[in-house]
Formats: sequence, C-alpha cells, structure tokens
Amino acid sequence: MVQPPYLSLVEPWQIDEPRLLHETRIFSLREHQGHSQTHPAKRGAFVTLAAGDWVNVVALTDDEQVVMVEQYRHGFGGVTLEIPGGMVDGDEGPLAAGLRELAEETGYAGDGARIIGRVSPNPAIQTNWCHTVLVPAVALVGAPQPEGTEELGVRLVPRQQISDLIRRGVIHHALVVAAFHHLTLLA
Repeated sequence: MVQPPYLSLVEPWQIDEPRLLHETRIFSLREHQGHSQTHPAKRGAFVTLAAGDWVNVVALTDDEQVVMVEQYRHGFGGVTLEIPGGMVDGDEGPLAAGLRELAEETGYAGDGARIIGRVSPNPAIQTNWCHTVLVPAVALVGAPQPEGTEELGVRLVPRQQISDLIRRGVIHHALVVAAFHHLTLLA
C-alpha cells in the first residue's frame, strides 16, 4: 500500500484475507470484509478487481507527431483514439512493457524512454497502477504485430492538436487523458 505524501486524516482499514469470487485472464474478482480502525462499527463487505499493472506510451516523432492507435473498445462499444498501451507482463517492468507495447501495436521504437508518471485507475475497486512512459524520439522500424484479437489503426497526430482533441471529446479514455497531463507537467 502506498501512503500519501502528507499526514493522513484517515487511518487505513483493517481487512480480512480476500476471497476469490471469479478469475479471468485480465483480472480476479475478490471480496473481503473490512472495518474502520477509528470507528469499528463501520464495517462491510468490499469487492475489488485485482489486476496487473498497465502501461500507456506517449511516443513522439522528431517532428512532434504523437503515435496513436484507433481500436474498437467493447466496454465503450465504439472506436477510440488512444496511445499505445497494455498490461505489464509477469516480471516485466513498466518501461520494458511500454517499449514492447509500442512496437507490437505500432511498429515504432525509440531511445530515451522514461516513466513520467503513474495513476491509480480506480482505487475504489481496482488494485493496480497505470504507468505513463514517454519515448521522445521514435521512428517506424517495422510492421505492427498486434496480439490476438487486437485490431489497430496507427495514426500520427500533431502534438499541438492533442489538447483540442481532448477538449472536444475525441480523446476521452481517462487513462490516456491522464498520460497527456503527465506530459504537460514536464513543460
């Protein structure tokens, strides 16, 4: 558990060992009993999605184009405009995962990659982190090699258009918006 960088006004809850309710290839659904250490009468059953960490990649060409992908998203029921990303596999770190996902989904690669931020996708129910990797000078080095059921269209978008695309709701994936926020914090 990560503690806030300030003195918290709330104590962590006491929780029992979680019970597995269902397991999928992407996450495990778990339930645990918990109670407040401050107010023990506050207690209940809580359900969480235990998942591995994710990674999103902001890849920039030398002429300030952002490498993006279009793909159909089943939860949304439509095609989205996003940055490359995916799950961190096994013992792989987020930086290696970001470079792997970038190459697989787009065929682009580059040097100088670094992690520029991370967010907790939904701390109310999810246990994982989403890391943002910046690759500042990418070039096309091969053909995309999407996994399994992935069907992707690669698109280069001028960096100066990103804010407008977010404002207009064209880019609306929350974790992608967070990744672009991390990029603006570098300026």
